Amino acid sequence: MRLKKILLFHKRSTYQLQAVEYRDKRFMQLLEKEHQAVNRVQKAHFEHLSTLEFLIEELKSRKIEVESKARSALNHKIKDIDLLISVGGDGTFLDASHYLDETPILGVNSATSSSFGHFCLANENTVASILDQIIDDSIVPIPLIRLEATLNGQTLGQYALNEILVAHHNPAGTSRYIISINGHEEEQLSSGIWIGGPAGSTGAIKTAGGKVLPIDARQFQYIVREPYLRPGQQKQLLKGILSETKQIKMISQMRTGAIFIDGQHLEYPFKLGDELIITVSKKDLLAFVNRDLNDCFLNPVANKLTTKNG
Repeated sequence: MRLKKILLFHKRSTYQLQAVEYRDKRFMQLLEKEHQAVNRVQKAHFEHLSTLEFLIEELKSRKIEVESKARSALNHKIKDIDLLISVGGDGTFLDASHYLDETPILGVNSATSSSFGHFCLANENTVASILDQIIDDSIVPIPLIRLEATLNGQTLGQYALNEILVAHHNPAGTSRYIISINGHEEEQLSSGIWIGGPAGSTGAIKTAGGKVLPIDARQFQYIVREPYLRPGQQKQLLKGILSETKQIKMISQMRTGAIFIDGQHLEYPFKLGDELIITVSKKDLLAFVNRDLNDCFLNPVANKLTTKNG
């Protein structure tokens, strides 16, 4: 792969925000006391800076043009670059994915002492070798499916790589909606519903009882959180795995419902009578990740989920 221009998409660390920029009094007090709530943030900050500086030097040594943007400063689709490198953890990688259509992405875990970095193929110790393998085509990006949400006929601006959560805006509130899949329709009360692709199958969906899917699978799944069932009542659409050609339709029965895309940062209102349709996007994310990325989460017993509804 020919690399002429690269964008470094990097986070601002908790230490950078709270101690340097905001000078948060409470944060500074806890830091001074070496409180356990903040005792790792300073180490992670300096790890992050070291990784970022090292990466810039490696790119420049290969005569690659480097542009750098903070995570909070990007608000438009990225074009005219050969590769986006997210420098941070999984949150940075997910945020970066929302600005990409055709440009591939490489995740670099910049603070391995505090970040798992599931999507991050590289870290400071391995990124030089990974860059060389990308350049000589020893590794190539893998297409990962993303979900597209259409609200009242209008497609929302970001594709979900991990998952979409549809729920009451208040986490203590009851989520009320009508859900329709493959011609089957149900009225449900619950704590909300997770809908996610393979990339998100190792996180909240797994914890809620879903199945871990191979990272390159062409399927998505849904699972209802804490469904409310009256005595003797049964529901058919509580969880299932769907092929990429299927869709999920929901109608809100909430005055203050919400749609969350890949976490808490991207939120859309889901008001009474609103119609939401979730499908697999035609625009995959091209990501430098291992094909066996999700295998470490596989458990043959826990993942014996029956495929339903397609």
